[in-house]
Amino acid sequence: MTDVRELLARLNPTHVRLDTGRGGVPTLTNQDIAAALAFVPAGVGRELLIACWWPEGAAAGSVALRDAVYERVRPEVARQTRGLMEAKIQLGMVLARAGWVRSPDAETRRDLATAQAALDSAKDRCWPSATWEMLPALTRAVVSEIARLNHCSECRGRCEVRVGSLLAPCRTCGGAGVVPISDRKRAEAIGRDESTYRAKWRPVYEWLLSELRDAEREAGRALVKAVGVRD
Repeated sequence: MTDVRELLARLNPTHVRLDTGRGGVPTLTNQDIAAALAFVPAGVGRELLIACWWPEGAAAGSVALRDAVYERVRPEVARQTRGLMEAKIQLGMVLARAGWVRSPDAETRRDLATAQAALDSAKDRCWPSATWEMLPALTRAVVSEIARLNHCSECRGRCEVRVGSLLAPCRTCGGAGVVPISDRKRAEAIGRDESTYRAKWRPVYEWLLSELRDAEREAGRALVKAVGVRD
């Protein structure tokens, strides 16, 4: 078996019996697989497993996935907001100090420049104000990208290439087995043009992709453990 998560596909409705002769785990039934899924910790990782590998099961759980994604995003938005507010407060304090004197000295002018630069940097690090409005489209695009792996053309998803008689990590994909899809395709997936995606939405998309991909992989490892077979 190449990936135990593929077992979840057996829970989808089908006219073909897939619960016999599955190469290496013939004793596993659909009930076993569903039971193993129950041992995967609740959260965004488990919801992603369902969405990516058991799409029929995701139809009833889309609200759970939405809520799990929102809970993952909320702390990051709060962190950015705190950083922006702290930078504004710091600049305000320096401005107030400068206002006590008729002519600010060199040290105060340096502090003003530093505080302004810190505020500008905090603004640059903040996601767009429309992030919550865009989150459904961003989530759908990211989940689709996770579910439909863009396998590396060099190693064909194997993560390694043969160099002489040895296997070495693929340099094209860095040993990941997959490569990112293009900015153009990501922009299309969220309903924005490529230039807007690059200017505003790329940091959000890439952060969300990294967070959700890690969560899905962690949930996959939990499923492997629960099933009791080797990945």
